[in-house]
Amino acid sequence: MSQLTWKPQVSISRRPMRRAPTWLPLAGALGICVSAPACAKAPSQPPPTEAAASKPAGGDTALPPGIDLSKLDDFSKKVFFRIANGESSVCGQAQSLIVSAKKDCGRSVNALRYVARLVEQGFTDSEVSEALAKRYRPIPPKTIDVSNAPMKGNPNGKITLIEFADYECPHCKRFQPVLRQIVEEFPNDVKLYFKHYPLPQHTNARLAAEAAVAGQKQGKFWQFQDKLWEHQDELGPAEIEKVAKETGLDVAKFRQDIASEAIKARVEKDHTDGTTAGIQATPTLYINGREYTDARDSDSLKEWIKDELGH
Repeated sequence: MSQLTWKPQVSISRRPMRRAPTWLPLAGALGICVSAPACAKAPSQPPPTEAAASKPAGGDTALPPGIDLSKLDDFSKKVFFRIANGESSVCGQAQSLIVSAKKDCGRSVNALRYVARLVEQGFTDSEVSEALAKRYRPIPPKTIDVSNAPMKGNPNGKITLIEFADYECPHCKRFQPVLRQIVEEFPNDVKLYFKHYPLPQHTNARLAAEAAVAGQKQGKFWQFQDKLWEHQDELGPAEIEKVAKETGLDVAKFRQDIASEAIKARVEKDHTDGTTAGIQATPTLYINGREYTDARDSDSLKEWIKDELGH
């Protein structure tokens, strides 16, 4: 069995509320995914008062080249500089993030841009720190088995994306065009693997996942999956078989495969792999072994990809 293993390398003021993420946290071990825009976790610390956040930031307030704070008001700039001086370099240097960015550490420059964007969106100091850690700090390595997972993109690409998703989760459906765009825009650098994570409260999600594996056995996983997303609101047994016919599958073989214990075990294995990895929401995406925690839009995801590529 082949496995992939990596050792990978906010204050609120008079600003508009930040955009909610496009995923739903799971409720306990089961998880809930509904059609509401999103549900966010409670902040890890209460928002600071205006007076507290207005204290002088101190430290270095001279910006390195390439950092634009034109979208921040005076209050937000104080928050930015407090974080930039308080956070350490993401290049392993014994200095602050802002000093590191001036010492030709491109990764710290990217991290400062990230801080500016989070501050603009109204994240608290602790949320910014947590986001920086997840994106730029070393984390324990994760091992995710992709030996049987369908893949598209460049098999030799430097960037490995692994998605866990549920076919009845609307957020998963909305994320698919973003992933498709990333694979198309980074044809030499990215490979994408898909893992099934059906949620128990979604009546037909597991059957749809088993059907997708049956489609994979006939070499038409991605075509079949596209049809499943199109028919997300009507994924009963009859509709799933109709999708099989539309995709050009051998229906007799499809029926035999979808009823097999081997395919049921395969979907269960994917689900177990996701639980072991610590899935907290659907969809969940891993980039070279690190969980992607930013907004699920193409621009945000492209920034992460470029960071991984050292751009």
